[in-house]
Amino acid sequence: MSLILKRIIMVFLGVMGAFIVWPCLLTIQYFQMSFPGFFQFSLAQGMAFGLVFGAIFGSFEGIIVSSRNKAFTGMLFGAIAGTAAGAIGVTVGQSFLFYSGDIILSSMGNIKNIALIAANGVAWVLIGIFVSMIEGFRSRSIRKTIVGLFGGIVGGLIGGMTLQMHLYFFPGQPYALLGGLVIFGFSLSYFYSTFENRFSLGAIKLLNGPLKNREYNLVKNKISIGSLNSCDIVLTGYHNVAPLHAWITIKKGRVLFTPATNATQNKGLTLVNGATVVMVNDEKKEESTLRRED
Repeated sequence: MSLILKRIIMVFLGVMGAFIVWPCLLTIQYFQMSFPGFFQFSLAQGMAFGLVFGAIFGSFEGIIVSSRNKAFTGMLFGAIAGTAAGAIGVTVGQSFLFYSGDIILSSMGNIKNIALIAANGVAWVLIGIFVSMIEGFRSRSIRKTIVGLFGGIVGGLIGGMTLQMHLYFFPGQPYALLGGLVIFGFSLSYFYSTFENRFSLGAIKLLNGPLKNREYNLVKNKISIGSLNSCDIVLTGYHNVAPLHAWITIKKGRVLFTPATNATQNKGLTLVNGATVVMVNDEKKEESTLRRED
């Protein structure tokens, strides 16, 4: 899978999330009068929204690397974290609206409309930011967390405010809600993938085997390679690959390659440009600096 195809799949999943959460939000709106108050109603919407998009974003990595186990565990983690993000986003958004209400209501004309849209859109923007950062939290990667932060800020602002505009100008219109959700899902996933490429220090490409031509961005400071589902690059179906075979480490802008186990204990040798890379002992490992086309 090329990096371009990866971006297309991520955007597709983001849009698909809109179609999944749409009937959920319509159901909550249908039972609006059953909620004790507007805050509880908004909280239910935000949590449902966060759950779906959190699960989608949490499953990105597993789907991309064709690991069902990683996709499922990521989806579960994302759903839980996304639900919490939805609750936090709505709470902060409603607090902001409460404290800025007097200023907004004293505004005139179009300024008042814009202020109302912006105030109500804060919750959607915050949820978008938190959801985009889920994969960074799950993988405990600072670089991926930064990717999610920037992608969430840009995508969340565009998607969140657009969604709120649809809700404000077309209240109670199901297809207007769907349109806003689609733009939100598209914006969030598109800008996440854009910043992922921007912050990547390169890519690893598989040249042969079952996963031929698949590419992986280097967006973590330490990347594991092996046949285990817990590895960042899972080499399923390859012979002579140990469960944990090697590490790619990023240090001060350099990309270093290090075997994870002694070459004599591996199922096969680890080579970089034809030269064997070995572990000298348990404390000191021979490492090779990777360059373009290695």
